[in-house]
Amino acid sequence: MKHILSMLLVASVFLSQIRPVNAIVDPLSTPNNKFGVHIVDENDLDDAAKLVNSSGGEWGYVTIVIREDERDAGRWQKVFDRMRELKLIPVVRLATRGTADGWEVPTEQDAEEWAHFLNKLNWVVKNRYIILFNEPNHAHEWEGTIDPAGYTKIARHFRNTLKQTSEDFFILPAGFDQAAGNTDDSLSVEIYYRMMYESDPDIFTLFDGWTSHSYPNPHFSGSITASGRQSIQGYVWELQYLAAYGLPQNIPVFITETGWAHREGTTENTSYKPAEEVAQLFQIAYTDVWDDPQIVMVSPFLLNYQAEPFDNFSWKKPGSTEFYPQFSKVISLGKQSGLPIQVDVASVQMVHVITSLVTDSQFFVPIRVHNTGQTIWHSADTSLIVYDEAHKPIGTLPIPTLKPFQTAIIKLPITTPSQAGSVLFSVAVQRNNTTVGDPVSFTISVHEPDHSENTIVNFIREIVLKEIVEVVRAAN
Repeated sequence: MKHILSMLLVASVFLSQIRPVNAIVDPLSTPNNKFGVHIVDENDLDDAAKLVNSSGGEWGYVTIVIREDERDAGRWQKVFDRMRELKLIPVVRLATRGTADGWEVPTEQDAEEWAHFLNKLNWVVKNRYIILFNEPNHAHEWEGTIDPAGYTKIARHFRNTLKQTSEDFFILPAGFDQAAGNTDDSLSVEIYYRMMYESDPDIFTLFDGWTSHSYPNPHFSGSITASGRQSIQGYVWELQYLAAYGLPQNIPVFITETGWAHREGTTENTSYKPAEEVAQLFQIAYTDVWDDPQIVMVSPFLLNYQAEPFDNFSWKKPGSTEFYPQFSKVISLGKQSGLPIQVDVASVQMVHVITSLVTDSQFFVPIRVHNTGQTIWHSADTSLIVYDEAHKPIGTLPIPTLKPFQTAIIKLPITTPSQAGSVLFSVAVQRNNTTVGDPVSFTISVHEPDHSENTIVNFIREIVLKEIVEVVRAAN
């Protein structure tokens, strides 16, 4: 005969997991906060969050560079965890090492090492945004050479290697310098793109999004009403130009560098615009130009750089905690609360496994709940829920705030029925009224105790009470 638990009953180990589809998601398919900023130091994350998540915004973007000699998984996991807490989405640009001739050219072997490192990290959101290096139409960015075919080959290999590691990698090409001319040290993007296509006619079909460095040129001081290749709408020109080379015209656009230089800095540069005018230009750009629904994010260059050559681009004043006026201007602009897709995974297990129980007994059983996904659980939205054999909920207990890879012990009260038989029930973690994975069902044997079993019951009670004391001590 089957009985329904009169209180919560959990008596086995279970694993409740989402099995995510291993593929990228369209970042514009859910509410998206397009505001972002480019940083060079993870110590600027708090200021970045103040900027991009202000005035109603959440889940803005941060463009950040990881160099080959910085591949410390422990360091970058802390950075990602801090971004998760601040609700910031990382867009990571890969970089090699600096040499006398510029940045080293990456090799195919490097792709395997990058994939191994990047796959160690628990990313903030499902999409793992990766930019494949920087402005290779400049010789100093490619170890003193201009090599469109070489970059194309490396980009394809990196793309394929990362995708083989995880389809969650969202691959973006390098941003190109749209203002570069045909010199000994640079190549115009028109010619560079054409040579890329000639070396690999499919190359522009392989990327998940398009990276654009849409600067207001000439001299980072161009008109806000300008259009074309050297304007803050440069991405439009790129899309139109590359249509003939196979670039999808509906591809999500990431403007990872842009912005006006201001004359204020470590020294005054009167060829640039005053900071107050720059602030006004950013306000107009965000509200009237970058309102294109194809744009995923805009991260102006650069939040904080205290010395040449980028002090005139820095939003933070040198030697100060203060910012130039564009910082407060952008903070005041209304923003959307983003809702990026995150992977939610839970594991739950009984601290002391019980496969059989006696009738008419009461216990408190500690249950270990482990957050192994990307989301931060809060007691207001996450609970442990138990269902009866008809899949009707018969009780819930709140789960405390848990960051990824943190564990909590939940104390569950148990009362067994007074008659022998069996009990069928299901258990699951529920977050925001959605079950994290599928509920798992169990059948528990319940029978009359004999004398020896009374001794065992008392022993189990002692173990459980000891465990609860330990949990309480740990909590305090």
